[in-house]
Amino acid sequence: MSLTELFSSRTVCVSLAPDLLTAVVRSGKRIVAHSEVRIPLDQADGKWDGALAAFGAYLRTAGVTLKGVPVSVALTTRWCQLAMIPWSDALLHQGSAQRFQQAQFIGIYGDAARTWEIVCDDAPYGQPRLACAIERDFLQGLQEVARECGHPCMAIESVLSITWRAIASSAPRAFALVEPGRLVLAAAANGRIHAVQAQALRGPWESELPQAWQRWTLRAPELGEIAQVALVTLDERPALQALPEQFDMVKLPPAPAPGYAAVAMMRC
Repeated sequence: MSLTELFSSRTVCVSLAPDLLTAVVRSGKRIVAHSEVRIPLDQADGKWDGALAAFGAYLRTAGVTLKGVPVSVALTTRWCQLAMIPWSDALLHQGSAQRFQQAQFIGIYGDAARTWEIVCDDAPYGQPRLACAIERDFLQGLQEVARECGHPCMAIESVLSITWRAIASSAPRAFALVEPGRLVLAAAANGRIHAVQAQALRGPWESELPQAWQRWTLRAPELGEIAQVALVTLDERPALQALPEQFDMVKLPPAPAPGYAAVAMMRC
C-alpha cells in the first residue's frame, strides 16, 4: 500500500457520551497505534453542549496531521431517540416522509421532536422502518465544527446502528446494548432491526436487563419465542451477578484500552 492509499483510507472515529469523549484514528480496519484520545466530560445533566465543545477541542488539537481526514461520530442513544415508523405511502416522497416521520416522533416524545432531524433506514415496501432523531442544533453543530477544522463529516449515527453492523454477520434474532446509564433492546430478522426498545437504567444493568426483556416480551409476545439474546456492553463496570443463560455476551473487536469499545466497532 502506498503512502497516498494509506492516508486516503484513514478515518477519525469519535464516540460521544455525557461523561466521555473517546477517539481513535483508523486505517481501514486497523486502529493507528498511539492515536487513542480520552476526554472525560462533566455533563451530569446529560446535555450535549459539553460534548460538542470537547469534539471541537479534540479536532483543533489534532492539528494539521489529521486535516482533511474524514470524521465519523458515534452518539449515545441518549442523544439519538429511536422509534419504529409504521409503513405509510407518505414514506415514498421526501417531503411527505419528513412530515410523517416527525408526526410519529411527536406522538411518542411530544413537541420537543419538532426541533429534531430524523433519518430512517431503507426498509422494503410495506415494512416498518427504524428511525433515529437527533436535535437539529446538535447535528448542525457537529457538522460545522468538523467543517471548520477541515474534516469531511462521513457519518454521525447512533451507537445502536454501529453495534448492529458489528454483530449482524452472526444473525442474532435479538440483542441488548448496554451503555452507561442506558439500555437498548432490539429484535432483528432478514438483516434488519424490526423492533426496538430503549430506556434509562436506574440500577445495575445486570439486574435490570432480564426484567426489561421480560417486560418487553409481555408487551410483544411474538418476541417471547426468542431463546438467545446477544449482549453487547459498553459499560466498563463488570457485572456483579450472573445473567440468565439466554443472554450471550458478544466478543467485540479488540479495543486499544477500556472505554474504547464504541470506536473499536466502527468501520466493522
